Amino acid sequence: MRSLATMAVLGMCLLVVRCAQQSPEPASPPATALSPEQAANARRTIVAWLECEECTEGQLEAVTRLGPVAVPTLAVTLRQGPPPANRELHRAHLVDTYRQLKDYEKQHPQNKVTMSEDEYVRFYTANQTALYQIRAARALATIGGADARRALQEALQLPLRDDVKATVRDSLQKLPAF
Repeated sequence: MRSLATMAVLGMCLLVVRCAQQSPEPASPPATALSPEQAANARRTIVAWLECEECTEGQLEAVTRLGPVAVPTLAVTLRQGPPPANRELHRAHLVDTYRQLKDYEKQHPQNKVTMSEDEYVRFYTANQTALYQIRAARALATIGGADARRALQEALQLPLRDDVKATVRDSLQKLPAF
């Protein structure tokens, strides 16, 4: 599990760097530059929120305390979902899980797996992407500010799943008018 979290953090770093390189306009720098240790802690905090299962340990509050520092990463996550390295880890896990289900089915024929491996992987990958996007939208709403609003507004123009779009709309409504 620790290696999965490490890979997720590395994937998030790569995603932020890749998006910064592809960004058509330069991102506004944070009010104060973060040390490498602070940046790593911020990434870990964001990943903890994006990946928590029950989220009962204050993960959203911790991301909110990061404030504007978290907005660029959350905006990228809202647009693109999990970083590529994380998607690949998740895909490999899903393939392994599917094969275990098929092995179980051989021993218990009454428990049929009704999806193909490809359908199973696509379905659960789409769920993971939506979860990341929904959590990014919620965090942007709690952080607030012009950059968070812009990220949410831009997301409405994307071909997102209906549940993600509904969360984005709800998040925009929660932002205070300025």
